[in-house]
Amino acid sequence: MSKLSRRSFLKGTAVSALGAAALGMTACSNNTAASSTASSAAASAPASSTPAQQPAAAETGKPGFFTDPYQYKDTDAVQVVTTEVVVVGAGNAGCTAACSCVENGSEVVVIEAQNAIHGQGGGVGLCNTKYVQSLVDEGKLPHMTDVVEHQNIWVQRCGSRVNEALVSMWFNNSPEAGNWLIDKCAEFGVVPVSFRAHAPNAIIPESYDYHMFVNVGDHQFDSKCGYFAATNVLYEDSQNAEKYEHPATYFFNTKAQELLVEDGRVTGVIIRDAQNDNKYIQLNASKGVILATGDNSGDEKIMKHFAPEIVEKKIANMGAMGMLGVDVEGKTVETGDGLRMGAWIGAKVQDFHAPMTHHMGSGMGVTPFLQINKRGDRFMNECIPGQQLENQIELQPECTSFQLYDSKWGEEVPYMPANHGGLCYIIPEDEDESNPNYTDRQYTKISAKAEAYQFKADTLEDLLTQCGFEGDALDNALASVERYNELAKAGSDDDFGKPASRMFALENPPYYACQWGTTSMLVCVGGLESDENCHTFTEEDPASPKRDIIKGLYVCGNVQGSRYAVEYPICMRGISHSLCVYYGYIAGKNCVAGV
Repeated sequence: MSKLSRRSFLKGTAVSALGAAALGMTACSNNTAASSTASSAAASAPASSTPAQQPAAAETGKPGFFTDPYQYKDTDAVQVVTTEVVVVGAGNAGCTAACSCVENGSEVVVIEAQNAIHGQGGGVGLCNTKYVQSLVDEGKLPHMTDVVEHQNIWVQRCGSRVNEALVSMWFNNSPEAGNWLIDKCAEFGVVPVSFRAHAPNAIIPESYDYHMFVNVGDHQFDSKCGYFAATNVLYEDSQNAEKYEHPATYFFNTKAQELLVEDGRVTGVIIRDAQNDNKYIQLNASKGVILATGDNSGDEKIMKHFAPEIVEKKIANMGAMGMLGVDVEGKTVETGDGLRMGAWIGAKVQDFHAPMTHHMGSGMGVTPFLQINKRGDRFMNECIPGQQLENQIELQPECTSFQLYDSKWGEEVPYMPANHGGLCYIIPEDEDESNPNYTDRQYTKISAKAEAYQFKADTLEDLLTQCGFEGDALDNALASVERYNELAKAGSDDDFGKPASRMFALENPPYYACQWGTTSMLVCVGGLESDENCHTFTEEDPASPKRDIIKGLYVCGNVQGSRYAVEYPICMRGISHSLCVYYGYIAGKNCVAGV
């Protein structure tokens, strides 16, 4: 079949029904377009309602971003086109959803605000796939992941404010989607490799299920592809006209503005094409719309409402800085578009969002050497992953701490756990892997360099003075080091409970220190409330025994709420990408089937 092109899609006027049908799509005139964009599904407003009829934010008591600012009418669209499924967003989740749709025989159009797909991150945390099983069979791993243990850790770390049925579904069924992805990748010469994050006796244990996908074949990916090999595979596979009756069609530099609703059902989306004079197109979806729009970290108003500590502590925000992707106008795309569009039609937004603030350390990375704050106090058990370190540092004066160690650090690092954020580990090249406390990691070994520290001195007093301590703070810092040395020699951390095997007295000059502050937030996860079928719901009516599913609307990726809350759990390394894959896979299947 012919493949839909930008030129044929964007002619500036409604495409003829015959011409669109030949392209695998159906057009309708503006007179028969899906009705209004703005009715609240919860209120079952008439199909002719418009955004102007919605209550203002001040009337509802909600922040302004809950109110639709647009005033679209049917006549605003220069073109009206109908397909079966529209996927909004071409990242990890959106490309997965598109691939799932075409595999299940459905027409799908994918719209993306950037000029390329934006799969990002290092790997995918696929629980107990056939690849993980192969590592166990070969004796490279001791066992498969205990799903009960890690599910409980996940839920607990999120304050038990997640939809546990959604989390449980992933643990019990992710091997299906994981093996599906592994098989697709194999067709392109892309294979998973092991990146074991297991840390024996770590305070927060991590699983072995991190899959780093690498291209070992000779396939050259499309220019729209990035460095994330698994998403590249899904993007290209979904467009394979020889394999699928209805290959996916992607439109880049195209931004979704508003969901179309008719009789309480989502029937399509209004889109704006930045490369075509910002003209508006009404894109109808006979089976449904899948939101895969990413998170909301680049919108300060949303962040201030759902994760105020990020704004108040002035934590560097990668989404706000556009470091996670920009559209054709150079603006960040992580602005909560899906959250907004869903909220405008009455979808419930998750209450407790979860910032992903991985501290990658400084100097010795996140190795659990002694930490003191600007008052000179030791303030925590240092043997925790980078995200928890970040949380503790945020509580300290000026959000600052100092990491202290001495000249024997090379002998001590092998006893440290490979906690989340351990990519900054500096490991001596002669590290003895036969050491019984060796942490079973596969990081590149890097020789110690002068740049590994900020301060160096032959005495502790001189070191702390260089760090800026003086007066009572200096006396307090020296007392904290003395106390820490006593506990280390006694073999028991009576103050904070750090394992004795990871406590080493500072008494071997020269001494070193690194100053730590807050780090950056990668994303803020928490979108529209969802269930294990990728549905989202109307705001609850206290007088009603149940809430209503918003028909025709599905969510996956970071716009899908209820997966994480309060804190991004790190017991399963790469779980954000994994849930993009699993629930993108489910969203596609369910949307096509009308489930």
